[in-house]
Order: sequence, then C-alpha cells, then structure tokens
Amino acid sequence: MSCEYLLLIFGLLMILGIALQRLWIGLFVKFKLGQTPKDYGPKRHILLKAGTPTMGGAIFIVLTIVALLFVKESYATKGEMFVLWWLAFGGGAVGLLDDLLKIARRSSEGLTLRQKLLAQIVVAIPWAWIAANQVPLYLLSSSSPLGFKTSFFILCFFAVGLYNALNITDGLDGLAAGASIASMVALLWTLEIPSCRLSLVIGLACALSFLWYNSHPARVFMGDVGAHFIAGLLMGNVVMSGYILLILPVSFIFGIEIISVILQIISFRCFGGRRIFKMSPLHHHFELCGWQEEHIVVRFWLIHIIGISLLGALIGWQVM
Repeated sequence: MSCEYLLLIFGLLMILGIALQRLWIGLFVKFKLGQTPKDYGPKRHILLKAGTPTMGGAIFIVLTIVALLFVKESYATKGEMFVLWWLAFGGGAVGLLDDLLKIARRSSEGLTLRQKLLAQIVVAIPWAWIAANQVPLYLLSSSSPLGFKTSFFILCFFAVGLYNALNITDGLDGLAAGASIASMVALLWTLEIPSCRLSLVIGLACALSFLWYNSHPARVFMGDVGAHFIAGLLMGNVVMSGYILLILPVSFIFGIEIISVILQIISFRCFGGRRIFKMSPLHHHFELCGWQEEHIVVRFWLIHIIGISLLGALIGWQVM
C-alpha cells in the first residue's frame, strides 16, 4: 500500500471526522445531553465540564467502518484483521454500553466496576486465544517464541490493563487523545506491516479530528467508547509486531496513570487511610497542586514522548 494512498485516506478521514464530530456535538446540544462528572473528582470539573457533549469516540467506529469498506486493496488476511480490530470494536462496544447507561441515567455511573471488568475479559479472551495462535510472540529477538499459555495470559492481562489505563488517562481536555496520537505515530514509524500501517493511519485520523474539538476548552469528550477503541487498536498493533514488550513505550503515560491509582488504593487500604497523592489518577494530583489544566496536558504529552523514545530505544536494541 503506497504512501500516497495512505495520505489520501488520512486526509479524507480527517475532513470527514471533523465534520461528523461537529454534527455529533450539535446533536448533544440540541437534546441537552452531556457528561456528568463524578462526584468524587475535582470540584472544578463539576463546575466547568458538566453538560459537555460526550461519546465522541463513537465517531471513531464510524470512520473506521467507512475506511475499511472503501479500501479496495487486499491488504490483510482474516487473521490479521481479527488481531488488529477485534479489541478495538469489542472494547468500543463495551464502552458504548457504559456511556449509553450514563446518558440514560444522567449519571456518572454506567456499568459497575465488576460488570465492566467482566465485559472486558469476555472481549479479550477470544482475541488472546486467536492472537496467541496466529502471531509468534517474543520477549527478545534472541529468545524463543513464548508458549501458547504464556502468550494467552500475557495478552489477556495487557489487553484489559490497557483498556482501563487509557480510560483513566482520559480525564483532562486532550490528554488521552494527544498521548494516543504520539503512540500511534511511534508505531507507524516502527511497523512496516501494510495492515498495521493502514490501521494506524485510520486511528490517527480519528484521534486528530477528535482533538480539533477536544483541545482545551473541550467541546466534546471521547467517552469510554473512544478510550476502549483506541486502547484496542494500540494493543492490536503491538501484537502484530510480534514483540510484546513494545507495549511498555506505547503505553508509557497510561501505565503511569493506572499505577498511580493502584498505589493510592494500596496506601489508603493498607496504611490507615493515608494517601500518596492528593487525588488519583496522577493528573488530578497536579490539578490540586495548582497546575493549569493546559500545562498538565502538554507536560504529560512530553513525558509520554520521552518515555516512548527512551523505552523504545532500549527495547529496540533488544528486539532488533
């Protein structure tokens, strides 16, 4: 698949994405629907972000379907298509259900934590089973391929983990979208597999056209549907590379965010209610320290890019 063809797909999807996001925002405004911030989040979010249109990630699914329907070249086998897209569409469906429940209830709560986790696992299991059979996975280039059972459990763990890590990161205007763009650019630079390159061009068009309206002050949020879709797309591409350790640079800032939540929970439950951070995930801690939202977002983007660069170089030396 030529670069010219990929650029054409990217440009057309960008235009379509910006137009569809505009229409999506208009629908939410017309019917007076929007985000309900969590009661236990920063108070400024309740004041400033309540009522903002959400579920912009639903447009990611629309754009992807349009792109895949109109691509004429036979660029991928059925197995590659499944490994690349199952997590994105399956996770997107879980996120969509969660978002719809929130909208219907006019609440910040959709699926319970257990329901969402169970749904994520149900999506991840068939994907991990087939991916472990389809793609030989390595830790290092000098090592033997991982066995089926090891691959299966590692894939399930990272798939569910990335769903939740990216979802947690989506808490400030442009944060998750911008970091995801950096991850996709890194993968596009690294992978030469035609099916991966096309999927990443589609993902970049989705995220960049969304960021047109999600940059501060955000006019739309991606919702769980968008966070789950992008997480699934990133995970699919990492697995197609054959080197599972690439998940570390690709999900660098997402990993930091979810680790901050885990540490906060452990500290609170095991040490008499003591907190490591003023609030988790980590971006909320810096909000409560007085940092401006735009500064947090840009600095987290830069930290993510540094993490991608350094970990990518370290892992690249080991797997090349």
